[in-house]
Amino acid sequence: MLAILCVVLAAPMACGQQAEHGGSEAASPATPAVRAEDLAQLGNAALVDWAIELAKADHPHIDAGAVRAEIRRLAERWTQLLPAEPSARDRAENFARVLFESEGFFSVSDLTSPEHLHIDSVLTERIGYCLSLSVVALAMAEELGEPLHGVAMPNHFLVRWDDGSYRRNLELTRRGAVVSDDELRRQLGDFWHEETIYGRNLSSAQVHAVLLHNRGFVASSAGRLPRALDDLTTATRWAPRLPEAHRNLGVVLGELQRWDEAIAALTTALTLYPGDVDALINLALCRHAAGDMSGAIREIQVATLLDPSRRRAHQLLQQWKAELSGGAARALDDPPPGIVAGLLGRYYAGRRFGRLTHTRVDHGLDFDWKRRRPAPGVPSDDFSVRWEGWLRAPRSGRYTLFVVSNDGVRIRFGDTLVLDHWQDSGYTSWTGTAEAKLGAGWHPLRIDYYDRSDNARFVCLISIEGDEYPLDLEQHLFHERR
Repeated sequence: MLAILCVVLAAPMACGQQAEHGGSEAASPATPAVRAEDLAQLGNAALVDWAIELAKADHPHIDAGAVRAEIRRLAERWTQLLPAEPSARDRAENFARVLFESEGFFSVSDLTSPEHLHIDSVLTERIGYCLSLSVVALAMAEELGEPLHGVAMPNHFLVRWDDGSYRRNLELTRRGAVVSDDELRRQLGDFWHEETIYGRNLSSAQVHAVLLHNRGFVASSAGRLPRALDDLTTATRWAPRLPEAHRNLGVVLGELQRWDEAIAALTTALTLYPGDVDALINLALCRHAAGDMSGAIREIQVATLLDPSRRRAHQLLQQWKAELSGGAARALDDPPPGIVAGLLGRYYAGRRFGRLTHTRVDHGLDFDWKRRRPAPGVPSDDFSVRWEGWLRAPRSGRYTLFVVSNDGVRIRFGDTLVLDHWQDSGYTSWTGTAEAKLGAGWHPLRIDYYDRSDNARFVCLISIEGDEYPLDLEQHLFHERR
């Protein structure tokens, strides 16, 4: 099952399996795909005309004149409900007042029905979800010449009034509730980067692409994979920085058993938004189907670390677990002498551990220094850190290290290099995993890290196969008192 704007659906469909909803494109009338050249011509078209064009796929007899007339009437109603001397706030919030108080629209969460997406049925039935209600408001704003913009968020869509001096985010699934920019940033969380279109004022062409993307999801939900493939492929070309478009394209390609293309699309989605657990699970499924067992386990382990509540991911991990190494690393049964909590961290000026400037004990491995100094006397850019000590493995088993790093990182257990990403990460953070089979007891651990410039970040979570949550590292990291 796909995840799409406005909701994340659990238990993503196994790639290549027949969708539970059944159906096929051959069972319904053929509908011409929207081509890139058609998009180019419609890129600057009025949003209402684009929405009408997309609705024709399911409603070939749509009354385009009636749709345009209703949008004009709603726009006139917007003008009538304004106070005599409206403020920017009055003008911004009047869109929600018209839709919900005056006209009786309400929101639903069912994304699989074309009746909840297409503009003619939304206007007739007064029912829509986050995107389709936003399209009605945006079409009104275009009619009025008002500065209302579409805003994409992970699995969601809202509108923003922004005239350059006054800015207001309006949540149309909550009857126009105002949402601050800070709240939107918290919703994005840590696992995204600024190359996505999330949180920005979208262009008209980008809103068109999001609409096309959602039509592709509706087609996929109905088992119309050829149409879904056409829509989602075009949406990724028109909005290449929209993670959901790449994720859902990857799922459709997986259903068509085009594994390499599916893996490429899902990898692109995760490059744009590494925290997308649905994309991770589907990528793992596709790697497994393509015969890449170690890659499948790697992706599914990251998914379980990011969202421990995903039972599907844990089930798959148990199904796929396999021996990837010839034996567990030998551990010390007893702790080394003089052991105390935390890793000893040595902080250096320069990326090559040149000049030691600070030493301290770090009890965890979750650092987000951004552009600040990581420690007194250490530069904010071009520095390196070496943490040394011991990991106390509570039992024998396969351990997974989930790492977020900007920039380079290397991790060793004793003489064994288990993770090597010694390279710049640019403006975003690199996310990856490593595995090590460890015996119960005490293992020497060394972590090398460097930051070149801009933001500096390093996170390392360690989990044991079969456990739902990662280790509490404050209870498992130690060093020898010198």
